[in-house]
Amino acid sequence: MIELLIAVAGIAVMVRLIPSFMLYAGFSYPNAKFSAIPNSYIKEREVARLLELKNLEDIKNNVVSRDFILEGETAREIQQSVDASLVRIISMAKNDSPSKVQCFYDAYLEKIDAETIKKAVKSIMEGKETEGVAFSDAGKELLEKLFGAEKEDIIPILREHGYNVVPEMSYDDIENAIDRRSMEQLLSVRLPASCRKARDKFVKTMIDIRNIKTILRGKQYGFEHLENYILPGGWELSQWQIREMLKTGTIPEIISMLEGTSYMPYLRQAITEFETEGVVALERALDRCLIQMAGDISNDNTLALGPGIRFLVEKELEARNLKIIVKAVAEGLQEDARKVVVTV
Repeated sequence: MIELLIAVAGIAVMVRLIPSFMLYAGFSYPNAKFSAIPNSYIKEREVARLLELKNLEDIKNNVVSRDFILEGETAREIQQSVDASLVRIISMAKNDSPSKVQCFYDAYLEKIDAETIKKAVKSIMEGKETEGVAFSDAGKELLEKLFGAEKEDIIPILREHGYNVVPEMSYDDIENAIDRRSMEQLLSVRLPASCRKARDKFVKTMIDIRNIKTILRGKQYGFEHLENYILPGGWELSQWQIREMLKTGTIPEIISMLEGTSYMPYLRQAITEFETEGVVALERALDRCLIQMAGDISNDNTLALGPGIRFLVEKELEARNLKIIVKAVAEGLQEDARKVVVTV
């Protein structure tokens, strides 16, 4: 009888564990694939090499990648091909991953679309022609409604799609609401328990970094009411720390208040560059920090969503670098581009 009870208990344990084993097994192929794909276009040497090129044709011929396929004749067309490549990359990552985490990649595509949505809203408010391409299903539907819309249509359209906006909002307020919803979407997607901590740390770290950038840029340019543009729910920074940073008068003082956080070493290393380049040097340092933290999340969650998070961060920054390089080469602004590309 005892042996039977032990056997039944063992079977019950195995039944509970089988789904977890199956989920981990489902990550083995995509995670190995993510690790095998290089991240060339955030490497300092490769970015520097591309910035030495003289024309767009050279750029297309020198970007040899199974990820990014550069096509088109103008800088705009080539940048659009970079965006299309990024979407293919994310779609590949989604389709290769277990079905239970594919919603995370959908939400990440919506985050990328947020920039296009913000540009469309700004164009409408300024009476300009609306343009751009969205890649997620939700983004496509929203952008289609914004095309041809009038200024008074913006708020009803955004509210219809779940954005917390009201008629008296300025563009900056609307932009903040769009960013807030992007983060909320990423945090609210239903994931297996084994993936939630990695997701939460990643998204809340992005919130921290966005808030730090908002404060630094606001102090640099004398913007008012910065508290209205702070997103809640960061990973390391509490609301009282944010409030104290908002009260602080100078950028060096703000940086000193981040002592003890993961962000401080990167900002400290950028102080000298800040003195000559301004706040852009600190923003670049924070982007490097995000790359490193995504790598740490990957190492801590190798059998779950971690490698996928690292892959997304690296590929999005590679795409951004490539678009900056294309514009810089087309306009002869390579020196300016060196200040904003993010390399490791």
